[in-house]
Amino acid sequence: MKAKEKILVVDDDPNLRKTLADILRVKGYETAAAGTGAEAVAAAEREMFSLALIDLMLPDMPGLEVMARIKAISPLTEAIILTGHASMDSAIEATGQGAFSYLLKPYEMDDLLLKIRHAVERKQAQEEILRLASFPRLLPSPVIELNPAGEVTYLNPVAERLFPELSAMGQSHPLLRGTGELIAALWQGEQPGEAAHETRVGEATYELHISYVQEVGLIRIYAIDITQRKRDEEEIRILAITDSLTGIANRREFSEILAREVARAKRYGVPLSLAMYDLDYFKRVNDTFGHDVGDYVLQAVTGLVKEHIRTTDIVARWGGEEFMVLMPQSDRQAARDAAEKLRQAIAGHHFNQAGKLTASFGVVAFEPQDDLNSLLKRVDDALYLAKEHGRNRVETLVGEAVSK
Repeated sequence: MKAKEKILVVDDDPNLRKTLADILRVKGYETAAAGTGAEAVAAAEREMFSLALIDLMLPDMPGLEVMARIKAISPLTEAIILTGHASMDSAIEATGQGAFSYLLKPYEMDDLLLKIRHAVERKQAQEEILRLASFPRLLPSPVIELNPAGEVTYLNPVAERLFPELSAMGQSHPLLRGTGELIAALWQGEQPGEAAHETRVGEATYELHISYVQEVGLIRIYAIDITQRKRDEEEIRILAITDSLTGIANRREFSEILAREVARAKRYGVPLSLAMYDLDYFKRVNDTFGHDVGDYVLQAVTGLVKEHIRTTDIVARWGGEEFMVLMPQSDRQAARDAAEKLRQAIAGHHFNQAGKLTASFGVVAFEPQDDLNSLLKRVDDALYLAKEHGRNRVETLVGEAVSK
């Protein structure tokens, strides 16, 4: 009977640990749990795990350190990092340090189970590579061998089927393109052990493990299909930078974009304007028609705005019913005209159950004394003026922010 894959759950929340361990046991995995990084490392020293689910914020040490220590003990153990939005940068960094993937809390259990399955399958594939390294013909993944002249001397059956032109094309084939320096370094002993390289062939992405087999004087390359993993990573990356309701940039992503544009405007003296708007009396929509209608309204307004701005402009959800439009290469008057166009588009639209709605706009242009904070303060004050002066209007603000 095939042994069950073992998974280590590392989280300082005892309820989450128990719930997750119970679900994984039902799904056919063996589990162990740890509430601290030290407990997790001790567990890895006692037994082998296929996968560790590690919370990024643990009471005694960072989750990335826990992952590094576990991998030092057991290099084939995969890791999935569980994190909240506030630590997304560290989670992304985790994949660069060897994590299979990461997932935002609160996560959907189906998403987590899918990532667990892919991680376990990857670990099994790595074990298979080690087990069958002397018998590449039997390997379920492509295996390629090169001689010192860089010529392909062997393809296992899987490689022959997937890449029929590889023998003729050699290192100019898309699978091997870009590996020349790595392979040369391995031949010359400048690159010890194994080198890794990621490459795309059509719609598929492969992780190449390239090693010099001294006993037979050749380069052997194992190609692992990581297409699904890359898709999962891209999906999480998109979730991290977009607003889940409207599909536009979220506050975190917009803040980074705005900071870059402000730095560019300050350095090169190029015009830059910023508009901030929100829907007038939007609370009434939610209170009268419910949040489903409110969500529809926000999505519809986003669609209207995207239709009426330039491709170079960037719209983002700042929070609640507040939105930003960044307008590079636009002076104050051009930005005011653009905001007025948006105001009219919203006021002229019929939002099904919610009927007619309006929006208030504040507009500012970057000034030499501005930094990121002062620009944001001034545009917020400009929007405040629009509301104070009756709503459903555009107000521009020049110079100092206003007192409230």
